[in-house]
Amino acid sequence: MTAAFIWSDVYATGFADVDFQHQRLVDMINQLTSQDSVPDADVLDALTAYATRHFSDEEALMARSRLAPAAVAEHVAQHRNFVAEVRTLRQQDAAASDLATTQRFLASWLAFHILGTDRVMAAQIRLVDGGMDAQEAIVQARRAQDGTAVQPLLDALAGLYRVVSVRKEALAAQVAERTAELQHERNELACVLKQVERSQSQLLQSEKMAAVGLLAAGVAHEINNPVGFVCSNIGTLATYVQRLFEVIDAHTALQAERGSAAAQARLDHALATADLDYLREDVASLIKESQDGLNRVKRIVGDLKDFSHVDEAQWQLADLNAGLESTLNMVWSELKYKVKVIRDLGELPPVPCIAAQINQVFLNLLVNAGQAIASQGTITLTTRVDGNQAVVEIADTGHGIPREALSRIFEPFYTTKPVGKGTGLGLSIVWDIVTKHGGQIAVRSEPGEGTCFRVSLPLMAAEATAGSTPPDARSP
Repeated sequence: MTAAFIWSDVYATGFADVDFQHQRLVDMINQLTSQDSVPDADVLDALTAYATRHFSDEEALMARSRLAPAAVAEHVAQHRNFVAEVRTLRQQDAAASDLATTQRFLASWLAFHILGTDRVMAAQIRLVDGGMDAQEAIVQARRAQDGTAVQPLLDALAGLYRVVSVRKEALAAQVAERTAELQHERNELACVLKQVERSQSQLLQSEKMAAVGLLAAGVAHEINNPVGFVCSNIGTLATYVQRLFEVIDAHTALQAERGSAAAQARLDHALATADLDYLREDVASLIKESQDGLNRVKRIVGDLKDFSHVDEAQWQLADLNAGLESTLNMVWSELKYKVKVIRDLGELPPVPCIAAQINQVFLNLLVNAGQAIASQGTITLTTRVDGNQAVVEIADTGHGIPREALSRIFEPFYTTKPVGKGTGLGLSIVWDIVTKHGGQIAVRSEPGEGTCFRVSLPLMAAEATAGSTPPDARSP
């Protein structure tokens, strides 16, 4: 490889020390350029150290010669830029071809600096030593630059343009390569995100199915009792009806056989067996009990329908108090043996929401409240309007949440329950639903004293905010 910098007398400044150091810098740069592989750090460090020493000597010379400060500052800035370029080369891990391009750039820079700034500096020093004002010396030195420097400058300029062109092409190639890598990474990330979304959907569906299982067990338990005694009453009524039919048959036979002693005896026996006075009283009671049981089943089915809103899966204006009551009825079989419910339900205007989803929020919070109560306790339901928000609070007197867990309870899969008692998705689903409704959820809790969740929903329709990040839980 040819030398990047050809020294000639046109580069001489007339100051022996300066010219000697310039030649030494030229030799070092040519040595770097001649290498086919990336030079080791010691070579680049030596170039940096020698350039710094040379520039320091030049700056000391300018200071002794009392040159104009503006000219000195411009000169010093060029020194700093050169050192910075060498240090950048020292840090990069480039291919040998790109390294040679950078080295030639350094050589071209040095040519410009010596032919331009350094020769003007030498001329200024001579003019100032001759008694000229420092500012005037700048003007005269630049005006009197030797025309013999023009051709080397043009040659260096042509070389520099070639260097810049190659650097630009190399940079464009690097950009294209990195763009392709980023696109590949983006495609891989998109695939991963789709897998995560599918997994999340499956997990949420699993959590919802667990809630459905809980509801099914509770509804079956609540329906079983009224259906049981209705079935029993129907059996009893069937016996009573059979006795009445026997009385009717005996009476019909007596009419057909007037004066028959046997027919009369049959009728008397049927009447005695039927015990009509008792039947008249007990049949009315059985019918009333059966009606009450069937009405209870009807109410449970109605509550289930209100809870699920199977016919109303879109945004609508909903009565949160009614939704809270119907949801409570759905989980009552899980609560009634250990929980006393206190209601403080204020008057709420209709709230725009997807009612089935909000009822899912109430379900999860009520189930959590019941599970937090070990033996006997209280759940307090409070609703009110706060500004432009409808507020629902569900408070329990259970074991509470440890303070170190409060900031994490809305994270997916985080749970303080024993293994096998929860997936850690219930409160994550709650947060997701409330956030998509443009609302907020907060919690306050003291270990051993209980927990209160506050859900706030806007009274005006809100835009969904899917993809939000769960906030730290804060006191309402």
